[in-house]
Amino acid sequence: MIRLSVVGVRIALSFVAAFALWGFVTVTQNPEDHKIYDIPIEVRNLPVDTVIVDANGLIQPTLGTTQVEVWAAKNTLSQLRDGDIHVVVDLTNATVALQKIPLNVSSTRNDIGYMSFKYSVKSLDVRVDILKKITIPVVISNHQMNNPGVGVEVMAPTIPLSQRTVTVFGPQTLMKRIKEARVNVDFNGSVTASYINTLPVLLIDSADKVMSGLTITPDKVDVSIEIKQKIGAKEVVVLPQVTGFVAAGFRLREVRVNPLLVSITGSSQILEKTTSVQTFPIDINNLTKSISNTVEINFPEGILPLDITAKKVEVGLIVEQSQQGLRMQVPVIVEIRDAPADFVLRVSPAIIMIEVIVSPGAIQRGSVNKIRAEVSVGTWDDGNTMRQVQLTIPADIRLMSNIPVAQLIRNSVTISISSTIVPSVIVATTPVATGTVAPTPVITLTPVPVATGTVIATVTKIDN
Repeated sequence: MIRLSVVGVRIALSFVAAFALWGFVTVTQNPEDHKIYDIPIEVRNLPVDTVIVDANGLIQPTLGTTQVEVWAAKNTLSQLRDGDIHVVVDLTNATVALQKIPLNVSSTRNDIGYMSFKYSVKSLDVRVDILKKITIPVVISNHQMNNPGVGVEVMAPTIPLSQRTVTVFGPQTLMKRIKEARVNVDFNGSVTASYINTLPVLLIDSADKVMSGLTITPDKVDVSIEIKQKIGAKEVVVLPQVTGFVAAGFRLREVRVNPLLVSITGSSQILEKTTSVQTFPIDINNLTKSISNTVEINFPEGILPLDITAKKVEVGLIVEQSQQGLRMQVPVIVEIRDAPADFVLRVSPAIIMIEVIVSPGAIQRGSVNKIRAEVSVGTWDDGNTMRQVQLTIPADIRLMSNIPVAQLIRNSVTISISSTIVPSVIVATTPVATGTVAPTPVITLTPVPVATGTVIATVTKIDN
């Protein structure tokens, strides 16, 4: 019995001595060391339809990193690679609130030696929020237009019915701060026609600041801006009205008007139909020389000058002897024929210039005033908006230029033709059925002799 006890003691002592020897050799040959690692914090078991947010309610895609000090034998540390050490935050029992969640540090390696970990951050403050989806209307913020253009009126911007609401997705905390979904409409520079622009949708909080961190669908909408001519004001051309006939052997070569345009006001219905105004009649009976007179404008009923002082114009009558035909440039207003009832069309150019040869007899008969120009709408849906102008020319006038082409433009506003009017006019000098000649505006004519014995008028500009 005593012998067995002695043997057992000897065995135990041998084992301790062997272990001590192994420990000595191990520590001597492979001493313990440590190393600090910067480890990303991994989130696990986040509840469905929730998200981690920061103090401002914005989604946190990550929780950052934390430092972990790893202690192990040198050869063990030398075998560690990125990703071998994990720092985990388990949110299985997390609630929708700010809470402290412990950090769990572990190694994914089972094939290397023993390691121990030291880390100062034991837990982490985590905010969990619920993801929500809501639908809200889009509000247009119509900022002041800068330089909207002369004579135009800007209508309120509109959004198509299908785009008047947007879907917003994100954390519930942020959702509660939304005041409105807004589209800012800003104008810079002159605009004279309606247009559509695609603009971003902004989420605005109660402090009227733009919010971020939420998903908007759609994030842009189409905003239509309708531009109309200002109701009650437009510019029209002034046409001088002459009566009587110059002396035999003379002709009225030109009528000059200064200013050629006048701004008028009145009801929209009357303005829409008014394209020109006339002066009171000017008597040219037996006139043998050029004269210049101040003549009052005969405004139609319901029409007044926008500037109350702009009631008169200077009319210059250029008279010269002539028995020969003239080649001249004649401006003719282009009229639109057979337009559909639901169409509002304009033609470009609104006034065309044609070159004609006018006989003395045609001048006496006032045939120049009978020239007409029309464009027919015809088939609109074929995609071709160009039309050949149809001219009606009296038999005693010969057309010398090519028949022009004009473009029809569909619009929703009344267009003033003032921008295309030429700077002077010409009128016929001989009687018409009513005894009054209403001249058509044309440019100045300067006669020069040609071999055929006719007089060809070249285009020159007359400065009043």
